[in-house]
Amino acid sequence: MSLLIIVKPSTKKHSKKSLNWLLGTCETRQLTYCIFFTTGNFEHDCEQIKAQLSKVNKVVVLGGDGTLHLAVNALMGSHCSLALLPCGTGNDFSRGFDCNKEQWKQALFNPPIAIDIGKINTRYFINIAGVGFDAHVVKAINAKGCFSAFDYSWISARELMYYSAQQLKGIFNIQTMQYPNLITVFANHKYFGGGLKIAPNADLSDGQLECYQMRSGGVFYNVLSFIKLLFKRHQHIQNLTYSRIPSAEIMTQGLLIEADGELVGETPAKIIVHTGALLFHCPIKKRLH
Repeated sequence: MSLLIIVKPSTKKHSKKSLNWLLGTCETRQLTYCIFFTTGNFEHDCEQIKAQLSKVNKVVVLGGDGTLHLAVNALMGSHCSLALLPCGTGNDFSRGFDCNKEQWKQALFNPPIAIDIGKINTRYFINIAGVGFDAHVVKAINAKGCFSAFDYSWISARELMYYSAQQLKGIFNIQTMQYPNLITVFANHKYFGGGLKIAPNADLSDGQLECYQMRSGGVFYNVLSFIKLLFKRHQHIQNLTYSRIPSAEIMTQGLLIEADGELVGETPAKIIVHTGALLFHCPIKKRLH
């Protein structure tokens, strides 16, 4: 077996420790490997990764949601399976499994299972894509450059005070809807925004995306909605529409789009789920007896 190890350069001890463990494991198991260090240039890195896929069987990502997003976009349509050692700041996708570091290490050698992958316009996403306030938070975080997990919540609270909602018109489950948009989220997995459990019922292998349409209602109402989201009580927000959908379309122009915590463009947008499109080495959570 041959591995392509995708690493986001980091000075974090956990990242270095994970890489050293993986290289040692490859030596012990007599696995061949090559290492690709990301540069931050999505298009360049994606093409470089694609060029190496014919030489390997498995891709292992050492990084967070952004690095995973890059790998997914490079792997779609290939024969390679994907594994993850979470080493990012938010780690929202991995958080949805509720597994520890050892279980993620063991997952590298678990049989892969086919999982769904979402797509918004030309970008694939493994976790969550959104239009509205969440994309503005991503933009603000990117402008900050260096950030911590705490910054997600702090910047969200700050931006919420100044966020001006725009009208969104779209088609959801064959129904045309228009509303002042706070957040419209398409969730393939459970968490986003550095630990906010937006979609507790999301399933990676059901052929559906969890869609949450949260309407804006003024600063006070928006702050209250955000607080409910923090405490996982957003299911009770009055101006929230929830549905499970295989596809959707947003016709409004000029709204920012984020996917897996990365800015990926603006609307209009077409959203679709590709069922069982990627082989992923999922960790197995141990049951307590």
